Amino acid sequence: MDKDIEQFHEPLQKALAEKNIVQLSEVQKQCIPHAVNGEDVFAQAPTGSGKTFAYLLPILERIERQGKGKHLPQAIILSPTRELALQIADTVRELLAHIEGIRTAVLTGGVDMNGQVRSFKNGADIVIGTPSRVCDHLRRHTLKTKNCHIAVLDEADVMLSMGFEEDVKTVLAQLPEHQTMLFSATYSDEIRQLAEQALHDPFECQIKQETLLEQKIAYHAFDLKEKEKPDLLFSLLKRQQKCILFANTIRTCDFLQKLLHQKGFSAETIHSDMDYSTRKRIMQEFRDGPLQTLIATDVASRGIDIPAVSCVILYDLPDNDDSLIHRTGRTARAGNTGEVDLFVTAKDCHRFPLKKYFPDLSEKTYIPDGH
Repeated sequence: MDKDIEQFHEPLQKALAEKNIVQLSEVQKQCIPHAVNGEDVFAQAPTGSGKTFAYLLPILERIERQGKGKHLPQAIILSPTRELALQIADTVRELLAHIEGIRTAVLTGGVDMNGQVRSFKNGADIVIGTPSRVCDHLRRHTLKTKNCHIAVLDEADVMLSMGFEEDVKTVLAQLPEHQTMLFSATYSDEIRQLAEQALHDPFECQIKQETLLEQKIAYHAFDLKEKEKPDLLFSLLKRQQKCILFANTIRTCDFLQKLLHQKGFSAETIHSDMDYSTRKRIMQEFRDGPLQTLIATDVASRGIDIPAVSCVILYDLPDNDDSLIHRTGRTARAGNTGEVDLFVTAKDCHRFPLKKYFPDLSEKTYIPDGH
């Protein structure tokens, strides 16, 4: 067993072994010793680099057992979306496979508030939630923070882009003296400003974007016309098992789902206008079932972490480079290989210096059948 894994208590070592994790990623190696020591942490690392374990493992090492009564939260993890919050909660429960007495709670929108309060009546040691819903519970005094000594801002760049900055600050202001860990896939002046306001003398970790190339991803850019996109899409999907297909609008997502169904492909769409139960069902079918293709917009896809995803297709290129990084990071996770296919039309050619992000990019001109 790797010496970095041996630093954890035996129950955690067993859980990691069951997940086939035998060594730590670079961001984990750098952050975990400082996080376990109770220091604030500011980490910027690409998607797929292992940021979730970089804060979960220290949390599980640091929190104390609270016995059989009602548990008061010791750690609050803020995430930008319901899907990500649920994925974090699932990961926590997997790590708790050999640990008893630690409770978790997920507080997100899309669920009846009163029902959430009832399910939370026995308390929790670790609370995972979206900023707005956690603020709702704080206002209703259904979330007690007097014992909370750890706060995590996961996908902080996404939370800022979605307008959660004030909610994040509200949550942090309600906590007693605490450790704060901020994780972001991208770096910006806004992220630096939030870090300066929320963190005290933090350990800083920056994993360069070049790390993406170590994820064993093959990048392909197809030069084509808008009308040629569907035929290329059909061709690519025929050889993929699990694929995430990105489009820029809900309208395009719905169009692609209808188109793929007509051609006999297994495909479903998730977007921000969809109710929670439907999104949860589709994500479950994609993660564990036969669903082959998940069609998504940026907002709906934030934080999706499914190791089985073999391919990401950008039917539309995004409006900014941060979204480009988040989208391409949905494959080649947990040490797997992956493929990223970018559809590039004439109007896209000057929007992104693709070679800057993907030096090994393979550029191809799409030639339709019969030409």
